[in-house]
Amino acid sequence: MRRRHFLLVPALIAASPASFAQSVAHGGILVQHAWARAAAEEGMTSVVYLTIVNRGGDDTLTHAHTPVATASVLHQTRNDGGVMRMLSVANIPLPSGQRVALKPGGYHIMLVGLVKPLKPGDKFPLSLTFGHAGTLIVQVHVLKPGATGITPDDEKSTDGDENGGDHNGMSHGDMGDMGGMDMK
Repeated sequence: MRRRHFLLVPALIAASPASFAQSVAHGGILVQHAWARAAAEEGMTSVVYLTIVNRGGDDTLTHAHTPVATASVLHQTRNDGGVMRMLSVANIPLPSGQRVALKPGGYHIMLVGLVKPLKPGDKFPLSLTFGHAGTLIVQVHVLKPGATGITPDDEKSTDGDENGGDHNGMSHGDMGDMGGMDMK
């Protein structure tokens, strides 16, 4: 059965890359609306935001990786005595049955040491590893500098699938090389 899913994955990616980018599900986890802000130069930083819906038991986001940055760090913005600080966190809790938004002013994934500029309209793969659900890969849409999220116009270019067909089998073991992405 797993082999059948493996054979369907390339067809899904080739047929509908935009819709694949908007909703990806695996192991009870649904990831939606992944986006990052543009960055004009190599070596700069950017931030990835997305929404995770946990349809299974309690889980955690433990790791992120992308080939466009030398490091992808889980962060949380916190108010520390009236001063907003970005702090690295070991994981992001995903309670059962809950939606967790990685958004400006909260949890996010910091991309450190970009290996190339990120231009509005670009897309790049991001591997997300969960404590129980395993690893899945989403496509991140690059928006303009200062963007605050995916807009209705951005949604028109995708299927905006709220339910995100359950693409089981899209774990790192099934996705192979993913364009040079290190899946360790």
